[in-house]
Amino acid sequence: MRRLSAGNPVTVENFTLIPVEETAIYSGSVSDNKFFYASKKPKAIVVLAEGFARAYNMDFSEIPIDDLLNKAEGLKKLIQNKLIIIQ
Repeated sequence: MRRLSAGNPVTVENFTLIPVEETAIYSGSVSDNKFFYASKKPKAIVVLAEGFARAYNMDFSEIPIDDLLNKAEGLKKLIQNKLIIIQ
């Protein structure tokens, strides 16, 4: 199972940074042995400021924020809350 989710926002001066994290969970069995593996890694970052919302992947190339809003759990709500506070 893989999923994208919004991490904890960090605010520095007038900017808010929201990490987007990928969580992966695997499990299975071989004969009588069971295994479980989980990982979390950064996939993107959303930068918010007054009148400004942009998303970047981990090589800092800009990506469409709409893609992340539809895929990353909790991101849309965080951005809506932050934009209301900023404005």
